[in-house]
Amino acid sequence: MPEDKPHPIPSWLTKDYVQEKLRVYFKSDSLILETLDIKPAIANGENYASVMTRINVEYTTMESREKQATNFLVKTTFADKDPAAHVLIKYGVYTREMDMYQRILPKMADLVREEIRDPRRIFAGTVNVDRSTDSIIFEDLSLEHYKVACRLKKLDLEHTHLVLEKLASFHAAGAVLAEREKGIFKDNYDRGFYNKHTRGYEPVMTNLLKALSRSLNLDEELHHRYQAKIDRIVDHVMVYGERSTTNNPGDFVTLTHGDLWTTNVMFQYDGKGHPTNAIFIDFQFSVWNSPAIDLHYFFATSIHDNLRLHNQPELIQFYYYKLKDALKKVKYAGNIPTLFDFQLQFRARAFYAVFASLMFEPLMVYNGKEEASLAKIMSEGKSGMRFKDDVFQQEALRKKLHLTLPHLEQWGLLDDM
Repeated sequence: MPEDKPHPIPSWLTKDYVQEKLRVYFKSDSLILETLDIKPAIANGENYASVMTRINVEYTTMESREKQATNFLVKTTFADKDPAAHVLIKYGVYTREMDMYQRILPKMADLVREEIRDPRRIFAGTVNVDRSTDSIIFEDLSLEHYKVACRLKKLDLEHTHLVLEKLASFHAAGAVLAEREKGIFKDNYDRGFYNKHTRGYEPVMTNLLKALSRSLNLDEELHHRYQAKIDRIVDHVMVYGERSTTNNPGDFVTLTHGDLWTTNVMFQYDGKGHPTNAIFIDFQFSVWNSPAIDLHYFFATSIHDNLRLHNQPELIQFYYYKLKDALKKVKYAGNIPTLFDFQLQFRARAFYAVFASLMFEPLMVYNGKEEASLAKIMSEGKSGMRFKDDVFQQEALRKKLHLTLPHLEQWGLLDDM
């Protein structure tokens, strides 16, 4: 990625503010914040929906007069003037994620630990949720040697199996929590990337598809075979997307992560380099829907191509039996679909693979020189057009399209639906 300018540090993120929050977190009114160092955690363009800041602190307490040092992460919204904020606010992403960390995830963690009997973390610990500043302070899991896998290299089978195992527990916990606490996901959990309330992402999706279409002019084979099909999808992308996320009677539905890709998973490893745990981060688009949308999104954006193209039925089977086992452990009273029915449900959500692989995945692996932002994706000015064209003209992506487009076409996903 290019060396983008970071977002400005929030004016309210002061020494006094952090000291107040840490006193509550550490349960020590005597805590004195000695030093506060604030730095961007990721560059502008690494995350299209929020701003991440790392704070390094040194503090003392009456109980321990020795100076102690640690790190935290602060997640905040874009400034009101940022075009991204005007899109994202319609989806309720900021209030939803605060609700997830404050109210939902602790209950799900208890279910996973006590009933599924998996003692491993499923999310980063929350230091503070502040609705007045639309911010969340998290534990910095890099201190426990968690790290994000390479978004360019993607995940091998060992990492993929671990994610699917943890995802099955997450989905099972969400389903039984909804049974036990009626209406807990009623408010604000119905607005994923596609929904029946807003089409704020429509210019994002159509502009990306148009840039894909333009890139096909550089490849005679792809141009001849696919450009007309991509151009037609531009006019139907929202309808197809909304149809693919409509819940039907009899579907197994639960709380989904909603934005499950490489950068939103952190791994912990043993001494031999094998992953031992995976935790999920970034719950802004968590939505009540079929777990199939998480699977499509994850497969399309985050795993090795040979797994994506040739092993999906086996991966779904692996996930399904993990889900079925977890649902039995939490004594889920609803209908557990058969593997056959779940495969059909996965197939019915298949347009999500078009959305994830042709629109979002190119952004996720972009490694060019243009500054990346949601504003540039929406813009039809020179700078925005140049960025989008550069995304789709990357050599690695152009080669991958020779695999992805035939794969989607064979499923009938590029034709009238």
